[in-house]
Amino acid sequence: MGLRAYLRLYRVKDWIHFLPLPLAGWVADPRHPSVVALIGGVLGWGLGLAYTSAINQAYDDRLDQMWRSKNPVGEGGAGFARKQAIALSIPPMIASLVVLAVMAPMGLVPGIVLVVAATLYSAPPRLKRFPVLGTLWNLLVGVPGFFFASRPSVGELPLRPLVGLFAVLLLGSQLIHEAQDRDDDVVGDVRTVATEGGRRTALVAASALVIATPGIAWWLAAGVERRAEITAACAVFAAGWGALLWSRLRCEDGAELKRLRLRYRYSALCLGAVVFAAMRA
Repeated sequence: MGLRAYLRLYRVKDWIHFLPLPLAGWVADPRHPSVVALIGGVLGWGLGLAYTSAINQAYDDRLDQMWRSKNPVGEGGAGFARKQAIALSIPPMIASLVVLAVMAPMGLVPGIVLVVAATLYSAPPRLKRFPVLGTLWNLLVGVPGFFFASRPSVGELPLRPLVGLFAVLLLGSQLIHEAQDRDDDVVGDVRTVATEGGRRTALVAASALVIATPGIAWWLAAGVERRAEITAACAVFAAGWGALLWSRLRCEDGAELKRLRLRYRYSALCLGAVVFAAMRA
């Protein structure tokens, strides 16, 4: 197996943009944990996400028919059998927990939460099979990243707006993803908002979240000096993406929806950077 096959198994390009989450939590912690904790938190988070991707690929081997290029597991892929993929998911999971225990012990519990949530999501009982629950379950996989290098309070500034907006943007991305993967999910008996209500329903839900973003930001940023600027940035995002998603409500082209999801991801990253900069100013 070449390096490319392993990168596809661990789907590095699909989660590398999440790596700064421990940094955001570390900066927000008034106790200022050590740099060693930050390095350990980021490394442990990355290894944990590699496990999350590999275990998901292993159990999605029969689903990813439209997008075979993204999954090297199973017939027609690069040659990983399901058992082999499961075995290859274990080393990064163990390494993640070891790194956290040694370098960032405050992140060990969030690390365990990530591993448990990712396992229940992808492996039996495969909670991704249940509509709405599977969508919301993604928060248990993504949000712990803020706490891998520190123990800031999620209900206090400056972390509250960051975590809250991250959750909203992540759910929006997941709903677009469910619309994109509807055909494969139907074949694999994975019930999502898109399989149960159609692609239009998933995209309407994503649009509603996007449109609500400025109001959510205003509420979360109470007490922040640059509250108006944060809300304005979210309003620009909501206006653009609300209109774009609304124009795609009747789209049934999975490839087009994939491109839409990737553009949404990059726009959400830009918005997150703006909010983080405003919180630090």
